[in-house]
Amino acid sequence: MKLTLTFQISIYLLIALSSTMFMMAEGGVFPQLVTIPLGLITLFFTDRWDKFSLSPLWANILGLLAFLMVCAEFSSNIEGRLLSGAHFLVYLTWIILLQKKGDTQYWWLCALGFLQIAVGAVLTESGYYGFLLVIYLFLSIWTLSVFSLHRTRNSFLQHDSSSPFPKPSTVTHDPQKTPFNQKSYVRGGIQSDLSRQWLSVEFMGACFGYFLSALLISMCFFLLIPRLWANRSLFDNESLAASDKPLVGFAEKVQLGEMGEILESSERVLQLSIFDNETDEPVPVSDFIAQFGLDEPLFRGAVLSSYKNGSWTKIRRRSRWRLYNSKELDIKQLYRQELVLDSIGTEVLFIMQPFVGMDMLSKTENSLNLETLEIRQTQPPEDDGETRYNVFTAKEQPENIVMDQLDNEALYLELPEQDLKQLIAFTKKLIADHPELKTDLEKARYLESYLRDSGEFSYTLNMSIQDPEIDPVEDFLFNRKSGHCEYYASTLALMLRAIGIPTRVISGFKGGEQKYLSNQFEVQQRYAHSWVEAFLDDRWQTLDATPSLQRAESVAENAASLGSWKGISNTLSQFWSDYVIGVSFQRQKSAFYDPMLRAGKRLGNRLYDFRETVVGLVRSIKAFLSSPRRWFSWEGGAAVFIIAGLFFGLKWLFGVAFRLIRKLLQRQGEQSRQLRAGNVAFYERFQALLANRGLVRNPVETQKEFTNHVKSDLRAELSQAHLDETPDLFTQLFYQVRYGDHPLNPQQSEELQQKLAELESALTRTEQTENQ
Repeated sequence: MKLTLTFQISIYLLIALSSTMFMMAEGGVFPQLVTIPLGLITLFFTDRWDKFSLSPLWANILGLLAFLMVCAEFSSNIEGRLLSGAHFLVYLTWIILLQKKGDTQYWWLCALGFLQIAVGAVLTESGYYGFLLVIYLFLSIWTLSVFSLHRTRNSFLQHDSSSPFPKPSTVTHDPQKTPFNQKSYVRGGIQSDLSRQWLSVEFMGACFGYFLSALLISMCFFLLIPRLWANRSLFDNESLAASDKPLVGFAEKVQLGEMGEILESSERVLQLSIFDNETDEPVPVSDFIAQFGLDEPLFRGAVLSSYKNGSWTKIRRRSRWRLYNSKELDIKQLYRQELVLDSIGTEVLFIMQPFVGMDMLSKTENSLNLETLEIRQTQPPEDDGETRYNVFTAKEQPENIVMDQLDNEALYLELPEQDLKQLIAFTKKLIADHPELKTDLEKARYLESYLRDSGEFSYTLNMSIQDPEIDPVEDFLFNRKSGHCEYYASTLALMLRAIGIPTRVISGFKGGEQKYLSNQFEVQQRYAHSWVEAFLDDRWQTLDATPSLQRAESVAENAASLGSWKGISNTLSQFWSDYVIGVSFQRQKSAFYDPMLRAGKRLGNRLYDFRETVVGLVRSIKAFLSSPRRWFSWEGGAAVFIIAGLFFGLKWLFGVAFRLIRKLLQRQGEQSRQLRAGNVAFYERFQALLANRGLVRNPVETQKEFTNHVKSDLRAELSQAHLDETPDLFTQLFYQVRYGDHPLNPQQSEELQQKLAELESALTRTEQTENQ
């Protein structure tokens, strides 16, 4: 394998990768798929074996045909126009592959491949495309670096073939050598180094270093430059089509009794970060829920109150009320919940209780129902938009809003008695069998525990029914005894209503996970949950009858581990979606600018504290020095030890620094001496002979320039002695020895001694003739 073949394989792999990425982005195989086998064929038959190639005439004819094909593909659709232009890039790539290639053709292949990558980035939002972009970056840096070596080597060989001077006998060519052990050498003024390789370990390490540097710099520029424009693609990608999204998650309406099985989705719903509103320090979600007595984060959403035939619906009532914003709150000790809600087809805003106020950061307002404390937004975003809002929680629990409104008790006690006769009778008998249950709270907790902890009921996502003739809740309670959270919440709510306790069903989310790539708590559709609020002890209290352990196991089954392929794929897609495709100014602000600002504030506070410490120390020293009585106390003794320690410490540091600087100066001096002694002996003798004739090399002259002057001034003498090329030979061998670090072999040394003797004899004869 030669350097040229290494470069040709690299350029072919670069073309194949760009074609593959463009093919993945477009979602079709033609014409991109043709590029890969065509490139492999031309690599051998055109570039290596020179069997065939396109002439410029045929290349122009095929280019015209390609243009006509593109015109035929051109349509009024903007995506069709873009694709027709991108296909033209592919056709041009084919034509150049079939041509006999020089540097120009290789540059065109690199440029056309890059343009295909750019078009593909417009067409797709896949995380795999981002991963392939990283590979493309490394491969392109490697290819261009090898291309530079290839061009340099070709330029050197052209110079070498045209040189009239003999090649050093130490330089040998082995056609069996690979570019990984092939030695480098130079001619003329180009460095010759037989001890080094074209493709060395240092070269490959440098390429990898350039790749990492380019990746880091490009990421910094991309992530930190403000995104003040739309960040969504102009084109719909099939991977984002709604038909391909998994079913379920949050729904404002609970419908029991449907056939089939719920498909839990890992689609993101919202992101949460909690901060101390005064210090801007992040607060872990686990610490927040522990402070307010919660086992898991509960994101309260829709409030459902009316039940009929297996279906729960909400109150159809508009409200003009809203929550106080941060400027209207007098409370200073607050936690700030920063939430980003993706568009999931609902007006509901999900919040984690307790709360006291809200700031809307998106172009919408909040609407508060005073009776249910359900919060909605007035202008939901489009399908691919998001809503940003901050929820404020008072650190002192009594200062938060308390759910103690029961304006319409009859609404929360409605019960279709004809449909639920068996459930009502069973509930009343169950409570009657336990006379120790005195209060409504004790009865509610007992029914909650009966459904959740008795062991008679289990959790499942299968929604099949056994008896379609009865109400789905009674079928769950008496027949199946297995269901998901909506069955448990519905059953508990109706059983509590059967004994006169007002209830409502809450639809929202329970739980979430801390993301690996950010400091945000993420909630996905699979965390959708339903629970019950019952009016007990003059306030609404949360009850959850769903077996928590079984539900947690079911949710965990749909979460891919980080080490699995699905987990890696999800992590990659999440990073690509959050920090490349979906990055916006607001996301940049929360993910980059705000943390940087908080870090700057912390650094400023520490510097300020340090300044105060230094000022206080100076004041103490000044007060100590101004009071002679304190000199002869324990403070004086401590000061003596401290001053002495500082003195000897500074003396030691100065000594180390002085020795280090002196060593560096000595090394530089040694290098200068070695550089001055670099003129090898034969060339010094050559210069001495010329100096006797008054020809002295100016320090600003190179050896090559000095040689030209010598040949001009001594043309007659050199020609008469047949030594016309001798000055060039001395200069050539000087460069070889001085810069190439290649000593002369015995044959060359003997030849130089002979040339020096002949030159000395010729110059002596000329001088004698001039004297006569």
